[in-house]
Amino acid sequence: MVWKFPKEGLKLLLMWLLPVVVILGTLPGAVAGKQPDYTGLFQSNRYLSHGHRGEEVKELQQLLSELGLYESGADGIFGDKTKAAVLEFQKRMNLVRDGIVGPGTRQTLHAEFMKLNPPLKHTVSTGETLWIIADKYGLSIPYLISINNLKNPDRIFPGDVLALRGDEKVTGAESGETPADAPVEVVLPPVEILPAPDKRICLTFNDGPDPTTTPGILAVLDEYGIKATFFVIGEKARKHPELVREIAEKGHVIGVHGYEHKALAGLTPREVQTGLQMAQTCVMQVSGQKPYLYRPPYGILDAIQVREAQKLGMAVLMWTNIGGADLGARSPQEVLERVLACARDGSIILLHEGLPHTAKALSEIISSLARMGFGFQNLSPGSVIGPVPGQ
Repeated sequence: MVWKFPKEGLKLLLMWLLPVVVILGTLPGAVAGKQPDYTGLFQSNRYLSHGHRGEEVKELQQLLSELGLYESGADGIFGDKTKAAVLEFQKRMNLVRDGIVGPGTRQTLHAEFMKLNPPLKHTVSTGETLWIIADKYGLSIPYLISINNLKNPDRIFPGDVLALRGDEKVTGAESGETPADAPVEVVLPPVEILPAPDKRICLTFNDGPDPTTTPGILAVLDEYGIKATFFVIGEKARKHPELVREIAEKGHVIGVHGYEHKALAGLTPREVQTGLQMAQTCVMQVSGQKPYLYRPPYGILDAIQVREAQKLGMAVLMWTNIGGADLGARSPQEVLERVLACARDGSIILLHEGLPHTAKALSEIISSLARMGFGFQNLSPGSVIGPVPGQ
């Protein structure tokens, strides 16, 4: 099978989880009337990508505007223009160009912000040299030497307070004074170092939507900026249309898993076509998304289903982890262990909505796969040519 990136969303490298570095530092918050407050953007661990909305996106747009990359108004909606600005920033900074604001891009945005908006002063930390401090704030070493009247630039020690602006006197640790408009310093949380992804994997969910677990599953996927494929049952989609709409609105792929969860193998072509068409029409009416993938209930497939699905524009997509990873699992840990044991480059992982252990394990599944070098990717309509070999 050929893997292709869809045009929108997390391409669906969905998402290459980016290589990141540990961020331990300080950043200035808002100073009334002087500089904007990007605290929400810098402190968040959330991945931001096309389709996201909120205050963090608004702060991102404001910062990109300050960097000269974004000219539209800051409306808090991560659309095409915001994505284009992020891609341009990543290009300039020699980052992975995926249009996603993850830890690596966020750290670099913070570094550029600090150069544009240095605080009044800097307290020297262990291991810092004047060169490190100058580079951090985009200042020259002679400038720092001059405004701080340093007689020996090599003799700075942890706890020393250096002025970063020539028009401000050094305060704080040296004088005991704190100016009323001094930038607030907050500590960024450490970010785990992850390898650059060199393998692909696709997460798929059967038997939904389910009101007890689907919202939680969507929340975890949204937190990591990952898109998945949901094979929904037609009658459940009709019963819970709001969940199907949410799946579609968040950019996930919706496939058909039959109108009822009953095996179609052995039925006549007309019976199979009727069942598949009912399910496909239901999803289209509820979500506006035409399914292009079909997965047979219970994994029982025959040639008639393949032909009738193709007539409706759907390809059959099975899975690579035989038996699924969560059926019969006694704990979230067991679900996790099963997924990791069968994860290979190009794997299509079967999970189920409606199973509490699956929903609880999902966050650790994603982070563990990322540590193993996996990026997350969906299948585009043209990339599925038939059932997965060996299923």
